[in-house]
Amino acid sequence: MTKNGFRICALQGVLMILAGMVLAGFPLAFLVMEDVYGQNAPIAVGGDYRGWIMAHLEGLLNGLLVIALSGVTLIRSPMQHGRQAWLVPSILIAGWGNTFAAILAPALSVRGMAANADIANNIVWGIFTIALIASFTAFYGVISHLATKQVNEV
Repeated sequence: MTKNGFRICALQGVLMILAGMVLAGFPLAFLVMEDVYGQNAPIAVGGDYRGWIMAHLEGLLNGLLVIALSGVTLIRSPMQHGRQAWLVPSILIAGWGNTFAAILAPALSVRGMAANADIANNIVWGIFTIALIASFTAFYGVISHLATKQVNEV
């Protein structure tokens, strides 16, 4: 991966972490305010603790995963331009898809783990499914890049 490809992925990874902190951290804090301390939250949030905790952690974990996957590709260079052309989008779709779906799920009071009759649930499930496919594609790209022996290696 080029330094510019890594820069793009690292920036997006940091933004994913921030999204998890802000977009899921505040709703989680509001639930704690109401349930534990009995104070009125500034806005009413849907979902439950489990969903908001998951969303809060998904931002952190997916952001770190995006940074790590793109970072390890810098160990070996050069990466074929064609591989980077699909690897960077795959990494970002996987990271943002999981982060966005995890935040959307408790906001809509759904889980999104399986398709059912609820349209909101199916939207979240669809985003998670797209992210899963992108994750496998990204892992394939990173593993194949790291496993390929370079011509000048001994």
